[in-house]
Amino acid sequence: MNRGFIGLLILIIIALAALKYFLDWSIFDAADSEQGRNTIEYIKNILNISWSYIRIPIFFIWEKILEFRQSS
Repeated sequence: MNRGFIGLLILIIIALAALKYFLDWSIFDAADSEQGRNTIEYIKNILNISWSYIRIPIFFIWEKILEFRQSS
């Protein structure tokens, strides 16, 4: 699990570096603008609402997976 997480972080860093190099676009510059802050706030709200709906089923499924792994 940690290997996948670290790989994902490295992929995000590489993607942001590629955006800066090829398109001269920086996430920090985008977040400094009013529209950028509003967009980030909107995305954060969408993710929080989505997580509140799917959290319980995901935890239930995860517990079942762990039970299955321990029993086999």
